[in-house]
Amino acid sequence: MSVASHELKTPLTTIKGLVQILQRLSIDHSDNKFVSTLDKISAYIDRLNILITKLLDTSKIQSGHIELHMEPFAIDHTIREAIDNIMVGVPGYKINLLGSTDATVSGDELQIIQVINNLLSNAIKYSPGSNRIDVAIHRVANFVKISVRDYGMGIANVDKQKIFERFFRAGHTQKKFPGLGIGLYVSHEIITHHNGTLWVESEPGEGSTFNFTLPIMRTENDEK
Repeated sequence: MSVASHELKTPLTTIKGLVQILQRLSIDHSDNKFVSTLDKISAYIDRLNILITKLLDTSKIQSGHIELHMEPFAIDHTIREAIDNIMVGVPGYKINLLGSTDATVSGDELQIIQVINNLLSNAIKYSPGSNRIDVAIHRVANFVKISVRDYGMGIANVDKQKIFERFFRAGHTQKKFPGLGIGLYVSHEIITHHNGTLWVESEPGEGSTFNFTLPIMRTENDEK
């Protein structure tokens, strides 16, 4: 799977580059329908690229070769930045950031951003009748706890037990929502490799709250 993912990424990058060239050339010389078609092609390329990245991550996790580049970073800033980036693509949504910690964690910031993106994307995807998401962050003992709450369809108890398994998809979502059931599995493994915990609280029809924790980085003042 790893080799196949790399082989797919190379031509995909080339296609993306060609589409971007066409988009630049078409600014003043094309009708709206042509420009709109290019935008759709670009969006589908981005979706396919995300899918390939998730498959590649799954392959690395399975083989035990997940790479973490651990560095200190301010978790509040990282979450705020991830929310801002997501909101660019969904202007009709209101994503509320509640609380703050001023905490520094040691981890792979890009991997943590991937987890946040996965949780926010799922919250949007599985809440077709809602336009609100609440993201809460606060300290719990020596950990930072981040919670992503949606107001969508919720998850049945029988599915909550399997929701983080590789390729698992809840029965009522398989036909209505596209996907392979990879994002939560990858997110769970990333948080586990950061010595944290990822879990879900949900009831059918009442939305879902996905929570994860990360250890707060100890400072010299903490150790005195």
